[in-house]
Amino acid sequence: MTHSLDEVARLADTLVLLRAGHVLASGPVNDVLSRGDLPLAGRDDAGSVLASRIVAHDPDRQLTELEAGGRSLLVPLQTAPPGTALRVRVPAREVILATSAPQGISVHNVIPGTIRRISEDHSRHAAMVEIFLDGAALLARVTPDAVKRLGLRPGVDVLALVKSVAVEIL
Repeated sequence: MTHSLDEVARLADTLVLLRAGHVLASGPVNDVLSRGDLPLAGRDDAGSVLASRIVAHDPDRQLTELEAGGRSLLVPLQTAPPGTALRVRVPAREVILATSAPQGISVHNVIPGTIRRISEDHSRHAAMVEIFLDGAALLARVTPDAVKRLGLRPGVDVLALVKSVAVEIL
C-alpha cells in the first residue's frame, strides 16, 4: 500500500483505489490513473501512465521516438535500444489542448485524440479532460474557461500538445 503516485506509476501493474475501506476503482494502473472522475485526478501530481516502446533514436536532434497509446511520442534522447519497452508518465498539468493544428511552436508532440469525459473540480477551479487515444488515455488539466471557449465535450476531437521534456521516463 502506498500514497505515492510516483511509486505507483513506476512499480504497479494493477491499482486498487480505496476510500474508507471501499473500492472506488480497480484495474490496470494506466487505466485507473487516467480517469478524471476519480479523486486521484484532483492531486497536483495527477497524470497518465502509458506503456511504450522505443521506435528509433535521432542523435542529431537528441530525441527518441516512442510508440505510446498507438501514437508517436518524442522524448529526450534515451540510451536503450529500439524495441525496449518503457513506461512513461505525462503530468496532466503539462498537457495543452487545441482544436486545430498549431503552427510555429516548440512542442514536438501534437497527439490527436477524442474527449471521453470531462470532470470539473470546483474547489480547484479546474477541469480534468480525459482524451482517448488508440488503446490508452491521456489526462489534461485545463480551466473551465478553456472548456467553454473551445467547446470541449465528450466526442470532440482534440490535439493534445505535450513538450518532449515534460514526458517522464519511469
